[in-house]
Amino acid sequence: MARFLAIILLACMAPAPANGTLVVIAASASGLVIAADSRTSLLGTRCDDQYKITEVRRPHRTAVAVTGNIAFIKAPDAREADMCRYLESAPRMLDIALVVKAYLERKVPDFSKLSLEDLASECVAASQRLQNSNPGVFDSSAGGEIFSVVIANYDLRSKTSTIMNFVVRIDVATHEIRVDRFTHLTISPQSRRGVWSYGETDYINRYVFGGFGRDYLSKPTKDFILVDKPVTEAPLDQAVAATVDIIQAASRTANIVPAPSGIGGPIDIVLLGKKHHPERIRWKEIADTRNSPQNASR
Repeated sequence: MARFLAIILLACMAPAPANGTLVVIAASASGLVIAADSRTSLLGTRCDDQYKITEVRRPHRTAVAVTGNIAFIKAPDAREADMCRYLESAPRMLDIALVVKAYLERKVPDFSKLSLEDLASECVAASQRLQNSNPGVFDSSAGGEIFSVVIANYDLRSKTSTIMNFVVRIDVATHEIRVDRFTHLTISPQSRRGVWSYGETDYINRYVFGGFGRDYLSKPTKDFILVDKPVTEAPLDQAVAATVDIIQAASRTANIVPAPSGIGGPIDIVLLGKKHHPERIRWKEIADTRNSPQNASR
């Protein structure tokens, strides 16, 4: 019995992962639109109104989003009654978005000079330091993905968008932390307009784009995705509406078939366009309560 209590106490002292995030990106004639839900899970509690898109001072017109285990925080004590309030202020033992932000602002004044491999190595090193000081912290992710990093940029001169992504995983046998699946997408004004999702991609592909959740998508969103038109014929309002509609459809779908990390809450939307820094188009606007995903029970 004493050994069992000791194990429980040690578990409570371990850093707690805050996880979640569905990011949907669409190219438009006015720049790159990035939207994200605001639901994060912490120790079984789902909290809305959490920032998911991180702005950086440089390179210009660049934003970052992290999906999966986005941060590891000091575990709350047993007296903590409001887990979501605790999430807002709890000390971060590892915050991947801040690791990426610091790297970009310190080492990458020009986006064209970004080495995704070097950045990924820095994220792995930060994760390794946490694992060294807290053995077993990533055990729940063993054999799979710990987190994924998405970096988006818009070049005003060429009106070209770039989306870069990598995944950090942990080996189930050796517990080695390593990088996997580098991707680099370039979208020119002549490219086919469309949307790209990150985070709960398997879920959204199966249950929204390829399942019953497709019925929750509006006709304009389906047309935006399916009708073959270039980015130059993708008005900003249509790109924004499509990203929001997809996240809302995923949230409604998750009310019926729960997503692994939860999808929901108000939606944050950022534009990478004419201004040097990301422009917030909409920050957690409260939806109509009759259809608001965050007000629906599971």
